Amino acid sequence: MISFALFIITLYSNIALPNTILPSFEDVIILLTGTYLISLLSSVFYFTKESYRSKEEKSIIEKEKNMLELKFKEVHLQLLKEQIHPHFIFNMMNNLYALVNESPTVSREVIVRLSDLLEYMLYECNAEKVELSKEVAFINNYIELEKIRHDDSFNVTTDFPKNVSGIKIAPLILFPFVENAFKHGLKQTNKDFISMKLEITSPRIQFSINNYKHDTVLAEHKTKKNKGLGLKNVQERLELLYQNRYDLQISRDKNLFEVKLKIVR
Repeated sequence: MISFALFIITLYSNIALPNTILPSFEDVIILLTGTYLISLLSSVFYFTKESYRSKEEKSIIEKEKNMLELKFKEVHLQLLKEQIHPHFIFNMMNNLYALVNESPTVSREVIVRLSDLLEYMLYECNAEKVELSKEVAFINNYIELEKIRHDDSFNVTTDFPKNVSGIKIAPLILFPFVENAFKHGLKQTNKDFISMKLEITSPRIQFSINNYKHDTVLAEHKTKKNKGLGLKNVQERLELLYQNRYDLQISRDKNLFEVKLKIVR
């Protein structure tokens, strides 16, 4: 386009203005080169500016997206954690109701222990992480609470390390497995058992729990809708909190249900 314009100008000057001194071929080459160079630099500047602006916009959008994802993650985690509270309270209230008429004294002890557990859940579990020692104490208190309402066939063994100070974990991340084991593992028979083990091998936390599984448990799951949160809740929380830093293995044998969880702190 520029070359064509220069050609027209030169042709017009040669015809209409015969006395005009026309530029030499070298001058035309220099003029064209300078013109193209200016156009090229202008184009480079324009596209560089647009590219930088586009990157800035993408960066802002990415930051906003990350902020929204983080906010969603926080809200989702809070909802999942809050779902545990009514689920746990509902189960324990049912247990307490069954004990009221049988033994008022035992009922009062249950109320005291339940109050301690609820205090921990309501006031200690608001943090992103809590001391593992507090989680272990919570599980032990829950086991004692369950022991009150079971007879002599209560066959529960634990292997927890005595010193877990300085180690933190997401609150109530182990408890759903414990509650699930009690729900399905103790049916007041001589075959019932629950076994738990916690190992600390820096930087890993390894928790395993297995319990006797009655044949009727599988049938119940097939014939009626499970209204409890089950293990889905804790699996979602693990994915949100630890992502690629955990390994959860759940195995179901004919009469054995086993959970193995590894978490990298």
